[in-house]
Amino acid sequence: MMKAGIYYGQNDVRVEELSMPAIGPKDVLIRNLRGGICGTDINIVKSGGNMGIRPGREFGHELFGEVVEVGAEVSGISVGMRVGVNPITATRAGKFFSLEVGGFSQYVRIEEAELDYNLYLFSDAVTPEEAALMEPMSVGFHGAFAANPKPGEHIVVLGAGPIGLSAAAGLIGENINDVVVVDIDDWRLAKAGQLGAKTINTRKQDLAATLAEYFGTADYYGHPVPDVDVFVDAAGASALFEQAFQSAKPNARFVIIAVYKQDVPLSFVEMMSKELKVIGASGYTHEDIARVVDHIEKKKTPITTMVTHVYPINELPKAFDTALAGKETIKVLVDLTS
Repeated sequence: MMKAGIYYGQNDVRVEELSMPAIGPKDVLIRNLRGGICGTDINIVKSGGNMGIRPGREFGHELFGEVVEVGAEVSGISVGMRVGVNPITATRAGKFFSLEVGGFSQYVRIEEAELDYNLYLFSDAVTPEEAALMEPMSVGFHGAFAANPKPGEHIVVLGAGPIGLSAAAGLIGENINDVVVVDIDDWRLAKAGQLGAKTINTRKQDLAATLAEYFGTADYYGHPVPDVDVFVDAAGASALFEQAFQSAKPNARFVIIAVYKQDVPLSFVEMMSKELKVIGASGYTHEDIARVVDHIEKKKTPITTMVTHVYPINELPKAFDTALAGKETIKVLVDLTS
């Protein structure tokens, strides 16, 4: 038997005893070491319903563990390997049920198991807390690099949550060092500073004026505007996005990683006259994950500054209470070994 986190509806998360998963010849079984609470998990638990997680199901999709059983037809994977999991490819059900992979379960079956497809190898030098950030960091990487940024360009990340900080860490780790993170919370912005980013608190500072102080200005029909090449939106705050959009210089690129709950009005006249590019970014690719694994292995930035809480599996409901409250919290992890 094993312990598993089960979702039952609005603010209703429980820990139950379940039978151990059985594996087929092409599968592997991993002993889960850490599971991460994602913003998507938070939104679903907060609102109830079944927006990707069905009531009564195991859930969680950010996980790191060790291989404990290998199917007879699996090659290249052996017992004892320490692996991060791509939840999108972890089961035959694919992306549609990827939120139900079992990130809050002590043991997880990985179907059609293959390295560099649904499992990613980590060395013993990597801590469980670092490796558990692989999946959310891959989302941040995918968004940060969707605009094809280059060293020397000026990049602004809107939002200092896990995805925004992951985007900033990814950029800085790839030697794109002119990065500013924008938020309204000094505590979160201090985390961005620890990663090597400059910061702006828009409760206290004017966005356009402070960006101009950091990066200088460019010309727009005789008017100075901040010299920002790329805005990466991981905040999902329409008022902040509108400020950034209005202050953009000609040919600036915008990447949207944030999940907006409402439509955002855009000026097509401004988009046309400035030749702005707006790019959507969702999920990640194998290449993104590989770059994240390299980043974590080489400890390019101190990413564990994002891990603010670790709870034992028996305290999963408390872990969600902390994540839902959001006070001095960025990434909440669950220790499945305790």
